[in-house]
Amino acid sequence: MPDNHEETFDTRAAYQKALDVVLSRAGKEICIFDPDLKALELDSRARADAIAAFLAAGRDRSLRIVLHDPDYLSRYSARLSALRKRYSHCFQIRQTPEALQGIADCFVLADGASGAIRFHADHFRGKLLIEYPLEVHDWQQRFEDLWIESTPCAAATQLGL
Repeated sequence: MPDNHEETFDTRAAYQKALDVVLSRAGKEICIFDPDLKALELDSRARADAIAAFLAAGRDRSLRIVLHDPDYLSRYSARLSALRKRYSHCFQIRQTPEALQGIADCFVLADGASGAIRFHADHFRGKLLIEYPLEVHDWQQRFEDLWIESTPCAAATQLGL
């Protein structure tokens, strides 16, 4: 694959491939905006291992997630929750306020230069951008705006019996 690359996708499989490409390109920061993380399959062994390797590679690494609903994360993402607990110094999750929960696009960005962007969370149509910082810039700014408006959620340790 060339240094910079753009392609479209419209299937779940192509989206999953785009995610893996973007995650593999991350050197310092991964930013994720998604309604609930279901379609990302971050709790699969391969993706959880990739995220763990990314976070373990240096204290300057950062994984930030903004989501609408943390229920899926707390109920079905044991690996991701364990990573969040282990790397709490560089792994943060926030929830959008109710007023912003109608936002329907979603994206995964790496280092402000690469991204997998879905135009609507109900569909797998989107684009993969590799080393396109000018095009990724607006998505990164969108993430930063959502981050500011959102509040911390999903404690790293679950309470219960």
